[in-house]
Amino acid sequence: MSSGWGCQHLTTFEENNEWCRLLKHQCNPGCHGCVLYGKFLFSQENTPSNAAYEKRESKRMVKKRSDNPLG
Repeated sequence: MSSGWGCQHLTTFEENNEWCRLLKHQCNPGCHGCVLYGKFLFSQENTPSNAAYEKRESKRMVKKRSDNPLG
């Protein structure tokens, strides 16, 4: 995984430089169980996180401005 942030679960294992300690397999950002799952939209369309993200965004409620107690 080459990106501008550092995952706390990323480590090296044997000859694999991108090993996830949390899931105990090669790092695959956005897979089920990953800390990024469903929180971000990835550029790779086949990432399972994209479907979870879109489902989450469709359920998200938008606050109305009329809910302001002062107005």
